[in-house]
Amino acid sequence: MSSPTRDPRTALRCLADARRVLITSHRSPDGDAIGTELICAALAGRLGVDSVVWNRDPAPAGLAELPGAGSIRVANALPDDFPAAYDLVATMECPGLDRTGFEGLTRLPVLNIDHHRENEAFGVVNYLDEEAPAAGEMVWRMFTISGVQPDADAATCAFVALSTDTGDFRYSNATQRAFQAASEMVAYGARPEQVAQWIHERRSAASVRLMAQALATLELRCSGRIAVIQADPGAFRRAGAHPSDTEDIINLPRSIAGVEAVVFLKQWEPGITRVSLRSKGAVDVRSVAAAFGGGGHTNAAGCTVASDLGAARELLLARLERSLECTT
Repeated sequence: MSSPTRDPRTALRCLADARRVLITSHRSPDGDAIGTELICAALAGRLGVDSVVWNRDPAPAGLAELPGAGSIRVANALPDDFPAAYDLVATMECPGLDRTGFEGLTRLPVLNIDHHRENEAFGVVNYLDEEAPAAGEMVWRMFTISGVQPDADAATCAFVALSTDTGDFRYSNATQRAFQAASEMVAYGARPEQVAQWIHERRSAASVRLMAQALATLELRCSGRIAVIQADPGAFRRAGAHPSDTEDIINLPRSIAGVEAVVFLKQWEPGITRVSLRSKGAVDVRSVAAAFGGGGHTNAAGCTVASDLGAARELLLARLERSLECTT
């Protein structure tokens, strides 16, 4: 383990010294996770380092056309040639090693790149910056100081990471730093209109059916300050949907006037409920998620509760209502 650093040069040296790196991120990867993995793989390649992107769960369907996405491997376990064929593991946007869904990663040195406040600093190099708008922006900084020039594909992957984690530049992490990085990415060939189509206009029919199922459960609480939606196993069956089809559904109730926080509860297997949380302004949903072993950012967080949906719902809402000091 080493002390955290915000210096991208330290992470760059660690990556450049490797021969072959296994790149991974958290389970149920989002746009920041996938985009960051792919730009890290692109940087590694430009540095002469071989890499494999290896995830526990598939990416959201809308990101299938992202440059390099076809090379991502999805499996329940690490590669058969791990660790012998590798000399470094690089984790992207992953506060704890358990979040990857893989065991045994510490058989090799770990380069830990993340912008979550609760990161456990588990790497031999911990490139951590909670002020970064996205993990993809952190790897972008590594690229821009590396001496090798990013191409349009790398810039596009970085822009996907930045756009998704800032909520299309609507969350509180849409800082001057975020817009400066976005400007650089566009200058190198990223196409915001194409990224927007991938993220928002590549839904499967099943995901739209699931959206209808979830929105039909909408409940407003705390005098309209909290919106709650859910998708139980029956909703997934009726929609013919998969876990990745839940992406972005939560943003619709967030748009309701007067709503300050949204809870989206999802259950597709017995005894396990996944929870996504979103908020506006200074309402901190990260602290709510952290109370259940999760994490994230002030306006976007998540956690997993080891109970069925009904029990998880009561636990989460009780905590969130206390946080917002609800009286009704």
